[in-house]
Amino acid sequence: MKRFGRIVKVTRSRNFLIKIHTRVERDPKDLKVVTQKMEIIGVVRDIIGRVERPYALVKILVPLHLAENYVGTDTYLITREEEKKLFRRSGNV
Repeated sequence: MKRFGRIVKVTRSRNFLIKIHTRVERDPKDLKVVTQKMEIIGVVRDIIGRVERPYALVKILVPLHLAENYVGTDTYLITREEEKKLFRRSGNV
């Protein structure tokens, strides 16, 4: 799990706008975004802005009426391998 950034706002197009805190080394498109509690809240759709200060547009996967509650929350990226482990672990419960 890698720290990604902080949610700045919910856009009119129903995406989270996340200010990225880490250096973008690979294209994070289609990777899942989670909270510190490992709740999957979205999927990266695009990286926008300047190279020095990029932002991510993340498709919201939580109910829209709850999305505003996540503004200001730190987010993390999970790789596909980590996602498989997470679901495998929760499936055994």
